Amino acid sequence: MRWSDFRVGWRILRQDGKWSGGTLCGLALGFAVCIALLAYVRYSFSYDTHVSQAERIFLVKSRFHFPGVPEEWSDTTTQALRTASQASGQKVTASMFAPIQATAVIENIASDLTVTLVDPAFVQMFDLRALSGDVAAALARPEALVLTRDTARKLFGTEQVQGRTLRMGAMSYMVGAVVEDQPSASTTPFAALAGPKSTLWNAQDRDDALQNWGRIFGRVYLMVEPGANLEQLTAALQGASDRSPLHAQLPPDFLAQLGGKKLMDVGLVPLRDAYLDPDLVGGTGPHGNRAGLLGLAVVGVLILVLATLNYVNLTTIRTLRRQREIGMRKVLGASVSRVAGQFVAESLLASLLAAAAGLVLAWLLVPRLGVLVDRDLGSMLSLPLVGGALGLSLLVGVLAGLHPAWIAARLRAHTAVAGRGDQESRQGLWVRRVLTVVQLGSAVGMASLTLAIAWHTWEASRVDPGFDPSHLLVLDTAPAFTPLGPQLASMVEAVRRLPGVSGVALSMEAVGRRNVQQKDSARREGGTMTTIEWKGIDTEFLTVYGARLLAGRVFDRSRDAASGTGVVLSASAVRALGFGSPEAAVGRFVEAQGGRQQVIGVVADIRFQTPQEPPQPVCYRLAPLTPVLTVRTEGDQAPVRAALTQLWTQYFPNDTLKMARAETFLQAHYEEDRRNAELLGIAAGIVLLIAALGVYVLSAYSVRRSAREIVIRRLHGAGRAAVIRLVGREFLIVLGCSLLLGLPPALLVIERYLASYADASLLWIWGVVAAVALVALVSLLSIGRNLQLALSLRPAVLLRT
Repeated sequence: MRWSDFRVGWRILRQDGKWSGGTLCGLALGFAVCIALLAYVRYSFSYDTHVSQAERIFLVKSRFHFPGVPEEWSDTTTQALRTASQASGQKVTASMFAPIQATAVIENIASDLTVTLVDPAFVQMFDLRALSGDVAAALARPEALVLTRDTARKLFGTEQVQGRTLRMGAMSYMVGAVVEDQPSASTTPFAALAGPKSTLWNAQDRDDALQNWGRIFGRVYLMVEPGANLEQLTAALQGASDRSPLHAQLPPDFLAQLGGKKLMDVGLVPLRDAYLDPDLVGGTGPHGNRAGLLGLAVVGVLILVLATLNYVNLTTIRTLRRQREIGMRKVLGASVSRVAGQFVAESLLASLLAAAAGLVLAWLLVPRLGVLVDRDLGSMLSLPLVGGALGLSLLVGVLAGLHPAWIAARLRAHTAVAGRGDQESRQGLWVRRVLTVVQLGSAVGMASLTLAIAWHTWEASRVDPGFDPSHLLVLDTAPAFTPLGPQLASMVEAVRRLPGVSGVALSMEAVGRRNVQQKDSARREGGTMTTIEWKGIDTEFLTVYGARLLAGRVFDRSRDAASGTGVVLSASAVRALGFGSPEAAVGRFVEAQGGRQQVIGVVADIRFQTPQEPPQPVCYRLAPLTPVLTVRTEGDQAPVRAALTQLWTQYFPNDTLKMARAETFLQAHYEEDRRNAELLGIAAGIVLLIAALGVYVLSAYSVRRSAREIVIRRLHGAGRAAVIRLVGREFLIVLGCSLLLGLPPALLVIERYLASYADASLLWIWGVVAAVALVALVSLLSIGRNLQLALSLRPAVLLRT
């Protein structure tokens, strides 16, 4: 290749602007999607690489074994393991990482603020860079906070805030230090830090959180010193768990049901592996799915490959039209290598231009991609990525130019100059047919996967949760485990009197949210121990939620509020405890660590869990710690929401109102599926567009290649139907081969994707049927124009040429 080849290529691109624009747009779109997805995958594999001592830092993960409960690892654990690590005999430094929600008041303006409780050792472990103040000293003081630069600007309007004060609850706190913002690719994001002795939590709650082996509270990070033995450290933590008071309190028959398993498994995860640890995909912090990310990388590369194949198809057609030009160059003395080099140079130029446009499109796509994957991707695109994209464009340009160059090199000069060479070899035709099948098969697979997931998500979101959430509003009035104080009690009574309010209830946690879970062993009289989830509620909860009564009665304010005794079981709890029927359970007693309680009623299951889980056994009991307020409304919710906002300001002027529709907590279960469906939908749309162009090109050349045959058939009496069958036969064969290529892998992926869902049904098959119909329709529209041309061919004109 010579520099003149690129100048010639530029002139050729400019001469046919429409062809060049369409071709480059398709290739640029392929580059944009590929660059964006590969950049996101690269970003995901870069989590915590900014921590200089990451190879010495480990996250403690834990997994409880309860009979009948899904066994899942968690990135949160008991803080008692933090203390146990200090007594392990290994040289190790520990820090908690426990976010708590608070309201910061500055000059009578309230703002939500998440404060993360950490040890002073966290500063050294995670390389916190102070912009002002002493971070470790601030974390050692009960009334001090550490803010990030961004948080300081949001709260105070400036980062020069050291020594400034703010109020949270009844206490004032001083900003002791300001640190640099954490990189977005971090598994330990925070807005504000406080030490373990902070007065943000009272002494009783702090002691319980730090010492209670049965309370899961935040994460635990360990930094080991050189020479520490990780196996011995893990064994020491596991041994401390096995000897814990929680283990000693459990009945022997309950432990026997574990079948030799530990009550709690303890493991260590290297910090740089924490984001992609397959055990922690459903954890509290940011986590990625390695298989899903690799799948996105495959999708990105596939889209670029399909766009490249489409470019090769279009360029091949153009090469065939340039055969006289090629033949003339050979007659004038151009060597085979010079002719081939010209086509490779043109392909390189087109690929570089498309890659440049693709980088701009990828930059524009980043914000939307960040929304779809729920990540801050502002720093995803970088100079190394731009260099990699340009390098990829060179590779694509060379590979895409080889087939047109091969056609040009094999062309016989005298045949082309004589005008008899405007035909493609059978091998070349079959190559383009195969390329079109690959394009269309990919579209079939992507569309099937997208519509199946979307259909399943729609069906799953319509599963009856056991109550009608459409008229319920949920307010978070205080942190978890907060007792009902007189101020909140007064507000609750005021809410009861509001117009449009038909019921008010209090509970430990909102239905569908899993921030607070209380599980314990229980059994019926004479039965075996099983695992029950206890739900702390007030007497109005089941009535306000409209729980369907199966036997007995639900709590009654006049009869049960004073005594606080008795429990109501869910239908799943009746089966788990071994009662023969709901009626058989009423009046019987359930024994647990909290004592012996009589069953007063049984209600149908209310869905508290995610769609991946079947309904869990639930035991409802009256509890004083119920900071979540649920309000049932009648008619239009807008006036009630306005009245609740006004009441909240009146009773809690220094706290921000956290109010949401009950539906939002249930919809959150399907949010990831919706994002997946939307992301796949965008990819499938692009693949389908590329496939449509491929089908159009193939049908256009098919009509052009068969033009003489068509007119001869017309002259011998063939009707329009015969011409349609002639042209459509190739399309039907291509479509059939595409279905055979695209459907099997798509069905396999769909089956694996839905395998974890308890409510998965076969209704998703309609999504696959719709995808096949959509691809067939788009393909039919793609050949429609060329079919019209075939039907309008004029024999007299064509046979004279």
